[in-house]
Amino acid sequence: MKIITALENPKTNEKLNEETNFEIIGNDIQYQEAVLEILEKNPEINLIIISELLPGQIGFKELIKKIKLINNKIEIIVILKKENEEIKNYLISKGVFNIFYNNKITNEQLIKKINNINKIKKEDEINEEIKNLKKMILEKNNTNKNKINNKDKKIIYKIYLKITNKISNKLKIKNKNNIKKENKIISIVGTNGIGKSIFSSILAKINKNKKTLLIDFDIFNQSINSIFNVKKINNKKSNFIINDSIIRINKKIDLLCATDVLFDDKFKTEKNKIKNILEELNSKYDLIIIDTTSECFFDYTKEILEKSDIIIFLVEGNLIELKKSKNLLDIYINKWRINKKKINIVFNKVNINTIDNKILKVLFSDFNIVGKIKLSNSFNFIINNNLKIIDKKLKKQFERIMKKCDI
Repeated sequence: MKIITALENPKTNEKLNEETNFEIIGNDIQYQEAVLEILEKNPEINLIIISELLPGQIGFKELIKKIKLINNKIEIIVILKKENEEIKNYLISKGVFNIFYNNKITNEQLIKKINNINKIKKEDEINEEIKNLKKMILEKNNTNKNKINNKDKKIIYKIYLKITNKISNKLKIKNKNNIKKENKIISIVGTNGIGKSIFSSILAKINKNKKTLLIDFDIFNQSINSIFNVKKINNKKSNFIINDSIIRINKKIDLLCATDVLFDDKFKTEKNKIKNILEELNSKYDLIIIDTTSECFFDYTKEILEKSDIIIFLVEGNLIELKKSKNLLDIYINKWRINKKKINIVFNKVNINTIDNKILKVLFSDFNIVGKIKLSNSFNFIINNNLKIIDKKLKKQFERIMKKCDI
C-alpha cells in the first residue's frame, strides 16, 4: 500500500517509514496545494493521512472534496484539531470515516489503523477478483469452451493487473532451480483438504533414486502412516533420539511422524527444536518432503517454510478454494515474508468442471506454475493399496512437476 502524509509533522512520517512495511511516498507534505499536486502525479496512492491544521488557501473541506475528485477510491485518515460535529458530518458524507483528534491518537494507534485499512482493502480486492472471475465463467458457459473471446480477454487482463504487483521474473526462477543442490527440503502446502498428504506420499514413492524422508507435520490430519500402513512411534520426551523415532517404509523411504515426537499434548514445541532437527536430518537424506498443516497460527509452520528449499502450493480450481488460497499466500508472503520465488503452484484435483486453465494461469502468474494433477477414480485404489501400485498417467504428471522443480 502506498501512503502519503500531510500532517506538518515529519516525525510521524519517519516513524511510519521505520515501523511499517508500507511504501511511504516522499516526506511529510507541508501545505494543502502540494497534496493535490502529488495526488495528480501519483494516481496509485492508496492512503493519505492529513491534518486539519495543514496550512493553505483552499480550506479544509474544499481540500477533501478535491482529493476525492482526483481519486475517489483513496482512503483518508483525518486528524482534526478538536471535536467538530459539522466537519465530522461533512467528512462522513464524503466517505471519510477514519476521523481522530490531535490529543486522542498516538503513532502506535495510527499504525494499527493503517494495518486494519490495508487488511480490509486486500479482502475487498480478493472479493472483487472472485466476483469478476465468476462473471467471466458464467459468460464463458454460453460461448465456445475452447476459445476466450475479446471480452473475456479484457476481464482477464483487468484481473491480472489487480492481483500482480509485477510480472514474475520466470527466468530468475528457472536459473535458481537449475542450481544443483545435493540435499533438498520440500514443503507441501495448501488449504485444508486439498490433498497434501497423498501428494507428499506419492512424491516420495516415485523418487526411486533418492534417499527420502517424509515428515508428517499435519497436526490435525496425521494420515501418512495410514497411507503406508505403518504404526506411529510414541516417543514424547525432551531428549529423544531422532533415529529411534524414524519409521522405515522401504529401502528408500523413511517416515517421521513429527507431531508424536516433537510436541506435547498442547501442540507446543521448544523454540528452534524444528530448525535444529531439520538441519541434522538434511545431512542424512537426499530429499526431505514435509506435509504441513493448513493452519497458519502455528509459528513452527513459518519456520518450516523458511527452512525449505522448495515450496509446492496445491490449488484447487473453484471459486471458494481460490479465495482461500489467495488469503493463505498473502499470509506467507506479506506477513511471514517467505521468499516468493520458492513457491511453486500445482493445480490439484483438476477435472472437467475446474476453472479454465488459461484463467488459472493468469490468476497465479506471479508464481512459478509447475503442473497439474488430474482428479482420478484411481486415487482410492492407490490409497487403499498403500501406494503399492501407481498408474502410469499419474506418474507422468508427478514426473513433469519434479522436473520443473528440479527435484
